[in-house]
Amino acid sequence: MINKKIKLNQAVILCGGPGTRLGDITKKIAKPLIILDNKKNMIDFIIMNLSRYGFKKVLLLCHYHYKKFFKLYHKKKIHDLYIECVYENELLGSAGSICNAQKYIDDYFLLCNGDTYFDFNILDLYDKFKHKKYLGIYALAQTTKNTSRYSSVKIKKDYISEFNSNGKGKFKIFSSGIAIFSKKFIKEIKKVRSLENEAIPLLVKKKKIQYELYNKTFNNFIDIGIISDLKKSKKFFSKNLKKKFIIFDRDGIINLDNGYTYKIKEFVWRSNIFDLIKFFNDNNYYTFVATNQSGIGRGYYKELDVLKLHDWINKKLKDKGAHIDEFFHAPYFKQSKNKDYKINRNLRKPNIGMYLKIFSKWLIDKNKSFVIGDSQSDIEFANNAGLNGILIKPGEDVYKVSLKKIKEC
Repeated sequence: MINKKIKLNQAVILCGGPGTRLGDITKKIAKPLIILDNKKNMIDFIIMNLSRYGFKKVLLLCHYHYKKFFKLYHKKKIHDLYIECVYENELLGSAGSICNAQKYIDDYFLLCNGDTYFDFNILDLYDKFKHKKYLGIYALAQTTKNTSRYSSVKIKKDYISEFNSNGKGKFKIFSSGIAIFSKKFIKEIKKVRSLENEAIPLLVKKKKIQYELYNKTFNNFIDIGIISDLKKSKKFFSKNLKKKFIIFDRDGIINLDNGYTYKIKEFVWRSNIFDLIKFFNDNNYYTFVATNQSGIGRGYYKELDVLKLHDWINKKLKDKGAHIDEFFHAPYFKQSKNKDYKINRNLRKPNIGMYLKIFSKWLIDKNKSFVIGDSQSDIEFANNAGLNGILIKPGEDVYKVSLKKIKEC
């Protein structure tokens, strides 16, 4: 379980390199800013993904074509993330750029490269980090392909025992480039320039770098550092951003249904729901909540109360390495005294208005996607949306029943 004293709100993205392996392509534009798919560059995709995991701030470390980064991102809020850029006057190397930005960096931060994308449950990495024992934890993956372009590693127990930087890959497990660090690690790297050639091998020798191994095929990873992979990026993002998804009912599934729940002190988690949500996070599903909240229309509580409760739910889920991608609610009640809440607007289940909101905002794959609810209205909602419905009866184990039904499909 995560130590609650640790706060992980910031991501630091390395963007300073010239990208020489892409030849003429990067003469006029920095590698992370090359348009890849749907008018988005790699930074856009990374920011969009970070927003799913509750990050609040992003720090872009820039040098090459830095003015473009500042114009696009500096002191702007995108997907609820506040973004700042830090300029280095000369190319300092990956370790040097981190040291240069030290005063802007939080006590704990996520580090990633501006030219790579790895789709996995970042909060699980956060959950596994033994911060009192290690200075950082790397997300690793496994492959049967040639690893000579990447930093390959050898592992023991829960730490990295050998770290071989680019061109020296001899192991089939290697670094995704994504890691969580304590700011204390900056003190250890002040005299070096390169993170992967100098800093990390140095800390590995001291047994200071933990790891977590995520997938066995590396299919969720792309590096646009060479032209052949840059050409694959459009297909990669079209495939990997369109995910299976789960829509949870709230009252009766996430929490016990005690009638018009809106106060945190009255909220009681359903048994095993943390494990179920995390299972879907770990297995690359989007997770949503769609809940009828006629208590708003009835005047029992305010819409702000529901929003505050949903924010609190995600904070508690984060403590378990899990998250809900987005909450949707229908506040309507036909006899409401508030005219804004009288009209159904097709949102209230079993109508599919909340599903249509999900469909318009997220790239989703209806195949093998599910609604998990505790009422016939939830099942009708699933049927109307063309999804599979799973009905959880009173007293049933929501984790076991849900996974059993999904396997049957």
